[in-house]
Amino acid sequence: ELVTHKPDPAKRGTFMLTITPGDDLQPITEGRDWAFVLDVSGSMNGGKLSSLTDGVSRAIQAMSPNERFRVIVFNNQMRELTRGYTEATDANKAELNQQLAQLQAGGGTNLYAGLKGGLQSLDADRTASIILVTDGVANVGVTKQKKFLELVARQDIRLFTFIMGNSANRPMLQAITRA
Repeated sequence: ELVTHKPDPAKRGTFMLTITPGDDLQPITEGRDWAFVLDVSGSMNGGKLSSLTDGVSRAIQAMSPNERFRVIVFNNQMRELTRGYTEATDANKAELNQQLAQLQAGGGTNLYAGLKGGLQSLDADRTASIILVTDGVANVGVTKQKKFLELVARQDIRLFTFIMGNSANRPMLQAITRA
């Protein structure tokens, strides 16, 4: 359940997210892998990009040493900030924070390329999840919902979508997340 709150349109808002896992899920005891797939297209300029980088930085800082992360950014094309899955050491976290601080928004939204990049290099021996953060509609490259559903159906992975802004194609992003 997601509840948003923004009393002043000129200022940042807040949200409350309630996640309730099923009782039948066993606790994860081995290391986990996290792939952050981040929209850095032109529509993310300003406050959205700073909120995105701040949130990702906080999430990675909270990781334990047995976890690993990858960071993929996309606009017209996809590129990876990390060199594959990176152990969540203090040095690696600090290096990523520097890279996140240097991100600039620009270009279109090739969401398919970003998601495809996030699905690469999965390790079958580890639990993996993708955190997709985007604010817009796919407008570069593959844009058909059917192609996105086919892409995620090939993988056994948890996908969490964080939508920033009101202009997103929510039906498509929700369908991808459900798939």
